[in-house]
Amino acid sequence: RCYILSNENGKIQLSLRQSRLNPKSNSKVDDVEITCVKDVKKGQLVRGYIKSIAPSGVFFGLSTSLLGRILFQNVSPYFVQKHSLYEKYLPEGKLLTAKVLGINGKEKHIELSLLPQDTGMPSVLPESLGLPRYDAEEEKREADHQEKREELKLKTKRRRGNSERYAKGTRKIHWDQAEELHRVGKKIKLHWRLAKIRNYSIWEAKPKKRKICPADENDSGIEVYYREEEEDDQEEEAARKKSKIKKPGEAPRLQVSTGFTWDEDMNAVDIPVLNQKEESSESEEEEDPQSKLKKQTKKEKELEKQRKEKELCKLEAALMDPSRQPQSADDFDRLVLSSPDSSILWLQYMAFHLQATEIEKARAVAERALKTICFREEQEKLNVWVALLNLENMYGTEETLMKVFERAVQYNEPLKVFQHLCDIYANSEKYKQAEELYHTMLKRFRQEKSVWLKYASFLLKQGQTEATHRLLERALKALPTKEHVDVISRFAQLEFRFGDPEHAKALFESTLNSYPKRTDIWSIYMDIMIKHGSQKEVRDIFERVIHLSLAPKKMKFFFKRYLDYEKKFGTPESVLAVKRAALEYVETKSSLADT
Repeated sequence: RCYILSNENGKIQLSLRQSRLNPKSNSKVDDVEITCVKDVKKGQLVRGYIKSIAPSGVFFGLSTSLLGRILFQNVSPYFVQKHSLYEKYLPEGKLLTAKVLGINGKEKHIELSLLPQDTGMPSVLPESLGLPRYDAEEEKREADHQEKREELKLKTKRRRGNSERYAKGTRKIHWDQAEELHRVGKKIKLHWRLAKIRNYSIWEAKPKKRKICPADENDSGIEVYYREEEEDDQEEEAARKKSKIKKPGEAPRLQVSTGFTWDEDMNAVDIPVLNQKEESSESEEEEDPQSKLKKQTKKEKELEKQRKEKELCKLEAALMDPSRQPQSADDFDRLVLSSPDSSILWLQYMAFHLQATEIEKARAVAERALKTICFREEQEKLNVWVALLNLENMYGTEETLMKVFERAVQYNEPLKVFQHLCDIYANSEKYKQAEELYHTMLKRFRQEKSVWLKYASFLLKQGQTEATHRLLERALKALPTKEHVDVISRFAQLEFRFGDPEHAKALFESTLNSYPKRTDIWSIYMDIMIKHGSQKEVRDIFERVIHLSLAPKKMKFFFKRYLDYEKKFGTPESVLAVKRAALEYVETKSSLADT
C-alpha cells in the first residue's frame, strides 16, 4: 500500500508514511513532514537524504521540494583535501541526521551540520582514514599566536624598563631646548605650562595613540608620550606619581630609546613608525621620503582595489550573458549546478576535458552526472551512459568497456543499451565485436522486430546479401504472424537502399500478390519505385492499382497520386488518359449504385 501525493505530467509521487496510510492511528511520528522553510527551526535535528555533492558543499534533501546545504567544514571534524572522498562515504540517497544551524527565510536557504557534537551521531568519515582534525589545526595556530604575543610582551617590557631609567633624570627641558625641539617640525604636539620653579618649564606630550616599535641603541625616538607636572613640594609630586601608577586608564610615562641624552643635537630626535626596520641616526634624513612613499603606496593600493572591483564587475556581467560559451571547468560547474538534469551540459563538460586529453577527469564528470541527474530523467541518464560507452571504446580497454556496459544494462532498458553499443562498434569499424553482440541480442530479444531489422541493415552495409536473405527466414520463424508483412516490407526497403533492388522488387511483388488490399504496402512500393525505378514500371504499378476492387475513398487517393505523377513527368495526353480512367470508374460505380 502507498499514498499518492501527486499525478502530474505522467509522473506519480508516492508516500509510504504510516501517518498517511493510516490517518486515524495515533502512533507517534518520528520524522515530522517538512513542506516549507517555516517547518524548520534553528537548532532542530532533522533527517533527510544526500542529494548531491557540489564545490560549494553537500546538498541535503529534507523533502521533495526543500533542500539544505552543509558546508564541508560542517560535514566532518576531519579536514578533507579531495572532495571525491565525500562521494565515497556520502552516496546519493543516504539517510542521515543533521542539525539546523541557520535559516534564511527570504532566500529559502537552510544551513545544516553533520558534526558529531551537533547531531550526537558518529562522524560520517571514519577515524581509521587518519585525516587531520580541524580543531587540531586551530589549536596549533592559536599556540603560535600565543607564543608570538608572549615574545612581543617581553620585548615591550624590556624597552619600557630602559625608557623609564632614562626618563627619571631627563623630565625637565630648558625653555630654549624645548623651543628648538618645537621648531624641528616633527609630529609631536606639545602643550606648555609655565611653572613657578626658577626659569625652567615643564613640557608634556598629549598622547594620541600608543605605539610599540622595536628600539635600538642608535634609534633615538619618543614612542609613548605622557602627561606629568611638577610642584614645589616634592612630597606632593611623589604622591601624584604613585596615584598615576595605580590608575590604569591614564597614559604611561615618557619612553625613550637606549643611548638617548638631552645633550645631543635636537635634529637627531624623530618619531619611529610602527613596524619600521631599525635604522641608524645617520639615515634619519631619509625617513620623510620613505613616509611619503608609504602614503603613495596606500593610494596605489586603493587604485588597485578599484581596478579589481571593475574587473570583477566585468566578469560577473560576462558570466550573466546567456550567449557566452564556457571556457573553464569553473564555468561548466556553474552551468551544471544551475541545470543539473541537462545531459547536453554534462556531455559538453566531458568533451571539454577530452579536448585537453584529460581522460580521467572526463570519466569523473560522467560518473558525477549519473549521480546528479534525477532518476526520473531516464533519457538524460541514457545519453550520459552512451557517452561513457563511447569514451571507454575510444580511450579505454575492452575490460573497462564491458564493465561500463554491464552497469548500463542494470540501470537502463537493456535493449536500448545493446543497440547503442552495436552502433558504437559499427561506427568505430569493430565489425567482429558488433556481429557477436548482434548474435547475443537475437538470442535474448527474439520477439523484438527492431533487433532483426537492425541486424539486417548491418549485414547489408557489409555487403552480406545472402546472409540477409537467411536472416529474413529466421525472422519470419521467430516473430508472430501478424508482424510478417511489415517485416518483409522493411527488409525490401533495406534491400533497395543497400542491397539488391531486383530482390527487393520480388519481395514486394510476392507480398502484394498475397495481400492485394494492403494499400500501405502499395504506397510504399510506389514511393520506392518513383525514386529508384523507371517511368514504365511506375505506370504499370499505377495501372494495376486503379483496377483493383478497393473502397472509393482509397481509389480516389490512388487516382489523385496517378494524376499528380503524370502532371509532373508525363504528357498532356497521359494526363487526359488518367482523367478518362477516373471518369469511367465513377460512372461504373454510379451505375452499380443505381441498379
